[in-house]
Amino acid sequence: MPPSLSPTPNSNPTTSPQKHTSNEMHSQMEEVQEQPTDPDWSELHRDVLLVIFDKIKTVEVLKSACTCKSWRMASREPECWRTINMTNHGYKSGAFLLIDPTMLAIDLSQGRVEEFSIEAFGDDNLLQFLCDRTSVLKCLRLISCYFISEKGLAATIKKQPKLEEIQIAFGPFSNKVTEIVGMKAPQLKRFKFNALCMYPITGEVDEEDLSFDVAALGIAKTMHQLRHLQLTYNSITNRGLKAILEGCPHLETLDIRGCCNVSMDYDMWSLCARLTCLRQPNDSLDDYEFRDKLDDSGWHIDSVHGGSDYTDDGYIYESKSSNYDDASTDENKSSNYGGIYDDADS
Repeated sequence: MPPSLSPTPNSNPTTSPQKHTSNEMHSQMEEVQEQPTDPDWSELHRDVLLVIFDKIKTVEVLKSACTCKSWRMASREPECWRTINMTNHGYKSGAFLLIDPTMLAIDLSQGRVEEFSIEAFGDDNLLQFLCDRTSVLKCLRLISCYFISEKGLAATIKKQPKLEEIQIAFGPFSNKVTEIVGMKAPQLKRFKFNALCMYPITGEVDEEDLSFDVAALGIAKTMHQLRHLQLTYNSITNRGLKAILEGCPHLETLDIRGCCNVSMDYDMWSLCARLTCLRQPNDSLDDYEFRDKLDDSGWHIDSVHGGSDYTDDGYIYESKSSNYDDASTDENKSSNYGGIYDDADS
């Protein structure tokens, strides 16, 4: 019998399993090639990382050091630590946990810290630690620092001859601190003194009673180079305001919001005419730095507490910085900071 001429199962090229499989593989390879790959952030150029670090707060830079070796190495550059900003960190009653990271940042700056801002933690020892490592500070901001004394503040300012800006917000400081600051930093250009509350005058006041204008008279007496002044929620009166305007001939901007003992009469307007910007006692607080700490009536929420044992959020903090002297020795440097940089060179 002649052999059958019927086609074999593989004789039809359109149904060839081998060719069909080959086409599928080729299509899958094209799909894989078209899919974007995730960028390798560890390969970011050092200069790019430094720009990024310059835009974020100190706590975030320290956290970034834990990401990978290249980021850790970049964060060791002293340029990253010209500004140390430990404010608005959200730690509240746990703010003392930021003491060691702050000391680490100061060490990493290699003496180049120009701006130093802390909130709700720190004491005289921390400021001494800072002064032992830098003398080029230009800006110092202390917010709710209830364990820093006026004596410690004065010693710090004295050791920083380049200081041009100081902010003291809340804390245990009396109105006399303005004269202390002015005497130690005669070249000061910008000063902010923010109080929790002020005491309105009720009834007549003896003309010889200067108790309401202590802060203002201290500024007028010592801050002759001042350009910008924010004196919010202070008991200052027209007498104190007049003293400031006469004692600070270079003053350009003045913010006295919340100072309800000041009456903007004709004489006050005449004295303020030379200012480029004036924020009056009853002006809007919408852009006030500490607006979130005020109630709807414009009073500080926690001003009822008063006293130096309380912070602005109502917590009583304990000082946790009793071992600065030990931490400042060469052999202990960086060893108390959780070991973030211990293997940076490995």
